[in-house]
Amino acid sequence: MTKKLLVAFLLVFCVSIQTAKTNQHVLKQLATNLHGGLELHTIGGVTSYGGLVGTGYQFYFYKDKAYVKPEFDLKFAQYRYEHDYHVNAGSIAIPVTVGYNLLQTKPLGITLFAGIRYEQFLYTANNNYPYDTNNSQFGLTPGLSFRFFNKVSINASYYYGLTSLYKDGSGKISSFNFSFNF
Repeated sequence: MTKKLLVAFLLVFCVSIQTAKTNQHVLKQLATNLHGGLELHTIGGVTSYGGLVGTGYQFYFYKDKAYVKPEFDLKFAQYRYEHDYHVNAGSIAIPVTVGYNLLQTKPLGITLFAGIRYEQFLYTANNNYPYDTNNSQFGLTPGLSFRFFNKVSINASYYYGLTSLYKDGSGKISSFNFSFNF
């Protein structure tokens, strides 16, 4: 079931990019939205870290103010849990957000966004918890983005996991996410 969802999300992402006006425009958007970042995960009060790189495409549906943005992120992390349990993981995450540009001036842009994120684990290793990990994660993400001189963006968001990391139902992930676009 989770592989079917991943294929469906990837299909939507690819079809969305193909329906853009021109290939040059698509490449420019993907380059503009190229980002890298850090996640501070919390599971049961224990904090751990992860990193990500990815890109996305913005489809404006209300002037140049409101948009839908499917993204594609490659993630790597070590998730720590109570009693010194941990697991290393690599995944593909597909966030889909709706955003609104609150301010758009040449020196500063401010955008508010929110959406969903589906994440499919590509691998898990060194799991010392008594139960296996689930193959996927799903959650909600609100955030804020600051763009400076139409060149660099600093993005901050919060992820609230709706599914559990482990198959016994424990280990819901929440995280603060920080990323940079150039």
